[in-house]
Amino acid sequence: MEGEVAMLKVSLSDGDLWSQTVIGIPFYQGPEKAIEIPSDIYKEIEMVMGKEFKGKVEETYSIPLNDKKDEKRRVILFGLGKKVEDEYQFLEAVRRGFGSLVKRASKIGVEEVSTKIPRDDGKVIRAASEGAILSTYKFDKYKTKKEEEKEEEEEKELKELKIFVSNPKNFEKEVEFSEKVCEGVFTAREVADTPSSDCNPQKLEEVARELGKELGLKVRSIKGEELVKMGMNGIWSVGKGSEVSPRLITLEYEGPNWEENGLYVVIGKAVTFDSGGLSIKPSHGMEEMKFDKSGGAAVLGIVKAVAKLKLPVKLIGLIPAVENLPSGSSYKPGDVIRHYNGTTTEVVNTDAEGRLILADAIAYASEMNPKAIIDLATLTGACVIALGNHAAGLFTKNDDLAKEIEECSEITGERVWRLPLWEDYFQQIKSEVADVKNVGGRAGGAITAAAFLSKFASKPWVHLDIAGTAWIQDKSQGRSYLPKKGATGFGVRLIVEYLRRKTEEKK
Repeated sequence: MEGEVAMLKVSLSDGDLWSQTVIGIPFYQGPEKAIEIPSDIYKEIEMVMGKEFKGKVEETYSIPLNDKKDEKRRVILFGLGKKVEDEYQFLEAVRRGFGSLVKRASKIGVEEVSTKIPRDDGKVIRAASEGAILSTYKFDKYKTKKEEEKEEEEEKELKELKIFVSNPKNFEKEVEFSEKVCEGVFTAREVADTPSSDCNPQKLEEVARELGKELGLKVRSIKGEELVKMGMNGIWSVGKGSEVSPRLITLEYEGPNWEENGLYVVIGKAVTFDSGGLSIKPSHGMEEMKFDKSGGAAVLGIVKAVAKLKLPVKLIGLIPAVENLPSGSSYKPGDVIRHYNGTTTEVVNTDAEGRLILADAIAYASEMNPKAIIDLATLTGACVIALGNHAAGLFTKNDDLAKEIEECSEITGERVWRLPLWEDYFQQIKSEVADVKNVGGRAGGAITAAAFLSKFASKPWVHLDIAGTAWIQDKSQGRSYLPKKGATGFGVRLIVEYLRRKTEEKK
């Protein structure tokens, strides 16, 4: 798509950090040092320590150095917050700290900054690289700018971040991994941020096909009446109220020697605009319903990253893409839909549409005999009420799969929280006229939605409800590596990390 951000270059070096022109120095908040600092440098910065600069997470302070030979020399102090033992909190502080360093360097017009991490470790390198790169994302393609303004902005952008470590070759793969994963995140963010006028189901298919050409993927689209012939009536019913045909977009990647690791399927809900259909939503906040395609956007990002990394796995991405709009041909409350696996659903509310399109995709994926099916969806407001904007809801009956996703989330910072799928909740979605109904009342709404989806999964399956985390909805979500407003790309780093681990288990 147009408007993709030029990637910040991250490089590694084992040279002399302290002879560089612009140096980023990480600090903890408190007496403990993040890195050792030469006494001559420390003398020049100690006047602000504990006063103008305290080392709080994301805090920055820029100081010119007294160097007559090079007047451009300066240091940028950046905070990591209080030193912690918890690995998640530490890695998150590194991501946030390095994101703030890049933002400060760009603000003062620096093209290159050199720095060091608190410890030479692959996970820390990745956290620093990802925090730095992700902080550079902008979505401004609809802003009218004069040519000179564009040039001025480009001149001010940081071009390279050099991280000084003892053995650069040991960590080159970590930097490469981070760069390619961040490319996937940028794609996911841009697709989710793009308004439905420029990203309806047809245009989303075009994005998938462009990606297919770039990366050598097999791309297919099942749409219109073909959906009905295949029995995908959930996708068809939700999307038939729009002039743009609903469709199931498939992307297929085959990595080197993928047979050793098997097939995985990722599914992303892509309601490119959700008005609620005939059960129409209130107008307040409806403009944010362009983000209801965030699951599908994440799938595009995941497939892109996995293909660029050439992971030895087979990965199929399924994106049920629809517009949920009211019209004379829209589906209605009271309708009964027969899904791909034969299960019938009574429609109680047309604004509970995501589960209807995911049902067909999950049933279809189950036939492929994958090692695991992972779906990502901005599915329920109830999940936001339960978990806020700081964790996605995780639902599965497979304890091993849950544990693996939870472990990956602690590394990537994209946190999840498992909620139950007890049999008690299934009572709420029983229907008098069909096998199930598409809503089970207000109580436990995120759980009953997941319970509904589980009816269509016959293989190991996990559902991630990303309704609270897919875009910035609250100031408390603020992170230097996330945009102030707009899509976060949640799920891309998490699922790529999961797939990376699965491919390394047999090594």
